[in-house]
Amino acid sequence: MSEKAAKKNIGYIFRLNNALIKRKNREMGQYDLTSIQADVLVYILSNSEKGEINQLDIQSVFKLTNPTVSGIIDRLEEKDFIRRVKSQKDARFRRLVPMPKGEELYAVLLKCGTDAEAELVKNMTEEEAAEFNRLLKLALSTVEQQ
Repeated sequence: MSEKAAKKNIGYIFRLNNALIKRKNREMGQYDLTSIQADVLVYILSNSEKGEINQLDIQSVFKLTNPTVSGIIDRLEEKDFIRRVKSQKDARFRRLVPMPKGEELYAVLLKCGTDAEAELVKNMTEEEAAEFNRLLKLALSTVEQQ
């Protein structure tokens, strides 16, 4: 691939990312959440039954820095979506526990994610959508290996 084509593709990826985040921020605004807060809340809600979730898990999964995750967790806690409680496994950590207000939104948040994905591929055939998914995973795994 030429350098010019590669720069053009990066531009498309950047614009797609921004468009998806802007859309999600608009949708999540009615629930007093930002896009990333919603993503973190969904992660906590989806995984809290499987075991303890702590801030390091969020950092690892979302590839975010400690200060960024601290801010997200602070806001979610201030808004009563989650709470921090002492870990039962390791006193150095606080586990992140969903509150009823967060649990009430779970189905809505999942539907928003499903709707966004459907919108993204609505003009693609099933084969194109499958190939798009395969290529996204390949690109992500390539970048994450570096």
